[in-house]
Amino acid sequence: MSSLVLSILIAGFTSQAGIIVAVGAQNAFIIRQGIARAYVPQILTICIGADIVLISLGTAGMGSMVSAHPEVMKALTLVGAFVLLIYGFSAFKRVFETCVRLESRFKLRKARALALAGGASVDEHDLNDSHSGVDDGDVVDSMATQPASSLRGSASASIAGEVESSANEFQKGAQTTLKKSLVACLGFTFLNPGVYLDSLVLLGGIAASYGAGLKWSFAAGAMLCSMVWFISLGFLSSKMSKLFKNEYAWLVLDIIIGIMMIFIAAHLALR
Repeated sequence: MSSLVLSILIAGFTSQAGIIVAVGAQNAFIIRQGIARAYVPQILTICIGADIVLISLGTAGMGSMVSAHPEVMKALTLVGAFVLLIYGFSAFKRVFETCVRLESRFKLRKARALALAGGASVDEHDLNDSHSGVDDGDVVDSMATQPASSLRGSASASIAGEVESSANEFQKGAQTTLKKSLVACLGFTFLNPGVYLDSLVLLGGIAASYGAGLKWSFAAGAMLCSMVWFISLGFLSSKMSKLFKNEYAWLVLDIIIGIMMIFIAAHLALR
């Protein structure tokens, strides 16, 4: 490989890096899928494949068609904003559901603490709407009839088991079906007008400046960057899954994603 080709390859890599590294809807979606360890290889295949196709089309000269039809881009922008808005509200729906579960779990732990401190003094109302999977009346009766030492041991074991199952519950709840994940990924990828402007128009225009003989070297560098970026993002996100075996971590993540999606949707709709 000559030094000229290598320099153009690096130029393509760095040009794509300046575009793709920015935190957007697609990257946020990959991060959440990676943390949940939900269909990451399939999601990365779609993202990398889409970039390769779009960069190839832009290098082949399809960017002029995009520039010549601004009304299509406007319609695509509005559709993309609507999709992002739906996903943003879905994130806040998950936040609400998480808060309800946390409140119910807090009430259950409070009732158990009262039982440990006062024998059988348990307010049955504190156990209502819990997600422990055990009938509230049975829990109250069990606490009332067990001796204090047995109660203390069983409650401690129950709380420990609840904490452990809570991690699995949130990890499993963060996952969606393969179909929903793929549809969401396709939406974030192809309903984002920026991807056409960046890959077809911007990168395609830069590639064209190198001439017919070298423009594909630039395109290869851009494609390589997409591969490295998406694989790294998916891998690192998967490694973070241990940090998200806590419901509060998922709560913060969904709040951030919800705000980000709605902000991007508003930006697309108003520009």
